[in-house]
Amino acid sequence: MSRVSRGLCLLLAGLLALTGSVFAQDSSSVLRYPIDSDPEQLNPFVSDTIAAGRVLRNIYEGLARYNAETGVVEPAIAESWEITTNAEGQQVYTFKLRQGVLFHEVAGVTLTDREVTADDILWNYLVALNGDDNVSLLASGLEFILGAAEYTAMYDTALEADPEADLPLIMEDVSVPGLAVIDDYTFQITLAQPDRLFLINGLVSIVSPEAYAALGDDINNVAVGTGPYRFVEWLRDDRLTLEANPDYYLAGLPKNDGVVFINYPEASTALLDYRENNLDFLFAFPSGQRTAVIEEFASDFSEKPGLHLRYWGINMNNGFLAENKAVRQALSYTLDRQTAWDILAEGARFPASLGMLVPAMPASTPATIYTYDLAQARAILDAAGFTATGAPIAEGGDGRREGIPTLRVYLLEAISTEPQIVLWQEDLAQLGIEVEFVIEDGATYWDSIVTDESMIFINGWAAGIIDPSDVFDFLILDGNGSMRYDNPVVNELLRQARVEADEAARTALYQQAHDIIMDDAPLIASAYSKVSWLQKPWVQDFVPGGGGTYTAPLWNVVIEGRP
Repeated sequence: MSRVSRGLCLLLAGLLALTGSVFAQDSSSVLRYPIDSDPEQLNPFVSDTIAAGRVLRNIYEGLARYNAETGVVEPAIAESWEITTNAEGQQVYTFKLRQGVLFHEVAGVTLTDREVTADDILWNYLVALNGDDNVSLLASGLEFILGAAEYTAMYDTALEADPEADLPLIMEDVSVPGLAVIDDYTFQITLAQPDRLFLINGLVSIVSPEAYAALGDDINNVAVGTGPYRFVEWLRDDRLTLEANPDYYLAGLPKNDGVVFINYPEASTALLDYRENNLDFLFAFPSGQRTAVIEEFASDFSEKPGLHLRYWGINMNNGFLAENKAVRQALSYTLDRQTAWDILAEGARFPASLGMLVPAMPASTPATIYTYDLAQARAILDAAGFTATGAPIAEGGDGRREGIPTLRVYLLEAISTEPQIVLWQEDLAQLGIEVEFVIEDGATYWDSIVTDESMIFINGWAAGIIDPSDVFDFLILDGNGSMRYDNPVVNELLRQARVEADEAARTALYQQAHDIIMDDAPLIASAYSKVSWLQKPWVQDFVPGGGGTYTAPLWNVVIEGRP
């Protein structure tokens, strides 16, 4: 019996003791879903990674839900909404909440009132607007709400004056004019200026305020939402278990009994368990085995173009690379994307031959394109005064580039064996540049890459829609991304583009921004994704969007005939 099957037996045996557990009734309908790293935590106010998103999207939901496959915004906690314009010319969204939507019953959390009302929605938006990054990372995405920027600025001002200040979670005596409770089941949001993507990017996940207060710091480890699944257990670096929400307001959903997210730091281990029918899906192929695995499981294989960008981020907040644009540009010319992805990775991704936007997006071709060109990289370094002496390091010499320190490169353990890594290291050595790799798992990696110790790090971003804002607003605007690249000219272009209704004018603004970004080289685009996966014949209706397999609504998945 494999590690997974033994673990599942223990897990299911333990769950048999839970009164009324759906797993006890029909364990054959629990999805067995492999992940390559744990979410860093389960607090949706401070979660901005795929690792967290793939779990939290099944537990929490907002007023509405974006369907990543169809591009349609669908009702969720709100059964309907109306968009109007008030006397001041401002956009007003009036949401009618479903009656009887209940926060989850989760072991160890006692709620006196489980029904979701407009007061709960207001509380969640006010927490989201908290300017303390330890409380919320969502404020910048909600800045179009009337009065939101001023509310968040009060936190920013207080924290600048005293970084250790004990500020309230929400400011009870301060209102945000753009957020209004009309009655128990009507909530209204007014925007200071129109936002064409508000129903996609402006809707926060709704957390139980009572659970948030009761859990304290444990809100990072226990989740209480309203979604199709409720939290059961999280064994770090092993598995995270969700079960079907018996009180879900949409009849017939979920179509399965739950999900077990099983942690496989090594793709080869997951493949073994897939072969033994202990997994229902396989999302990562072992290095060097992609073609063989696809041939072995040809009838299980599916693939579609994706919206994910794999990139090398550069610390633009401070340090050597932040101060030396020429070196950043030279590094960009040193990455042999075609060899890494087409040959060594057996076509696992499309080489990023353009910029940081996937080819399907408007403005995806910047003025500066970094092809693999070691001669160009050498010329840039020489012109900038970083000369090399002696034979190249790659040939056993000491031909270091004068003035360039050893580059500290952080790698996420789950993807630390990608062929591009060794290939890039070898080509950097040809230039006389040494690197030092620091490998960390998901528990510490995301915090480490935004410290001063990090110089370069491997990262990725999955857009949910085919719109440049879904990349730039999260990775670039106001230094939001882990590169901490904060360019005032770019910021202004992105703000203009976000509200520009005319498509041609909007694309021109994004083109200008993309041109500047790629010339500045705060990141090195490596690859665009292919959404590829294996699923067993007994799995039906697993339909991911271009953002990646994690966008598939698991609540629609049916398991039939699993042995």
